[in-house]
Amino acid sequence: MALPPLGAEALFQSLGERGLSRVPEQWRRDTPVVANLDTDGGGISGVRLWKIMKRFFGQAADVIEVDHPALAEKLRRASPHWMRHTHATHALAHGAELTTVRDNLRHASISTTSIYLHSDDLTRAQQMAGAFATGRQVK
Repeated sequence: MALPPLGAEALFQSLGERGLSRVPEQWRRDTPVVANLDTDGGGISGVRLWKIMKRFFGQAADVIEVDHPALAEKLRRASPHWMRHTHATHALAHGAELTTVRDNLRHASISTTSIYLHSDDLTRAQQMAGAFATGRQVK
């Protein structure tokens, strides 16, 4: 996955703190991105990550509840998948190409990624796909 500079730097810092190389070419394929701090550096499970994120969203909701109750409720319903959806929506809204977001999300089909487009973006994407469809004859 392509990371923006801020994300890459956070990853490099985390790896460095774990005594691992900051050089991607030196990474072992089985090195976990998120280490379990309770063990010898093995990765955390998906369930554990989900629980950590749910707790974080709950704590954030508690902090803003008085001033922003609706947003606090939305945060309480948030999940790691919500973050994935938010990443895709924001990336597309800020100019990332649909194929780039598809590849980051590891979607097999561009139509799956298209659900993250807003309706005006979706309409434009469908019109452009139709305009440049393979096999279409020029008049």
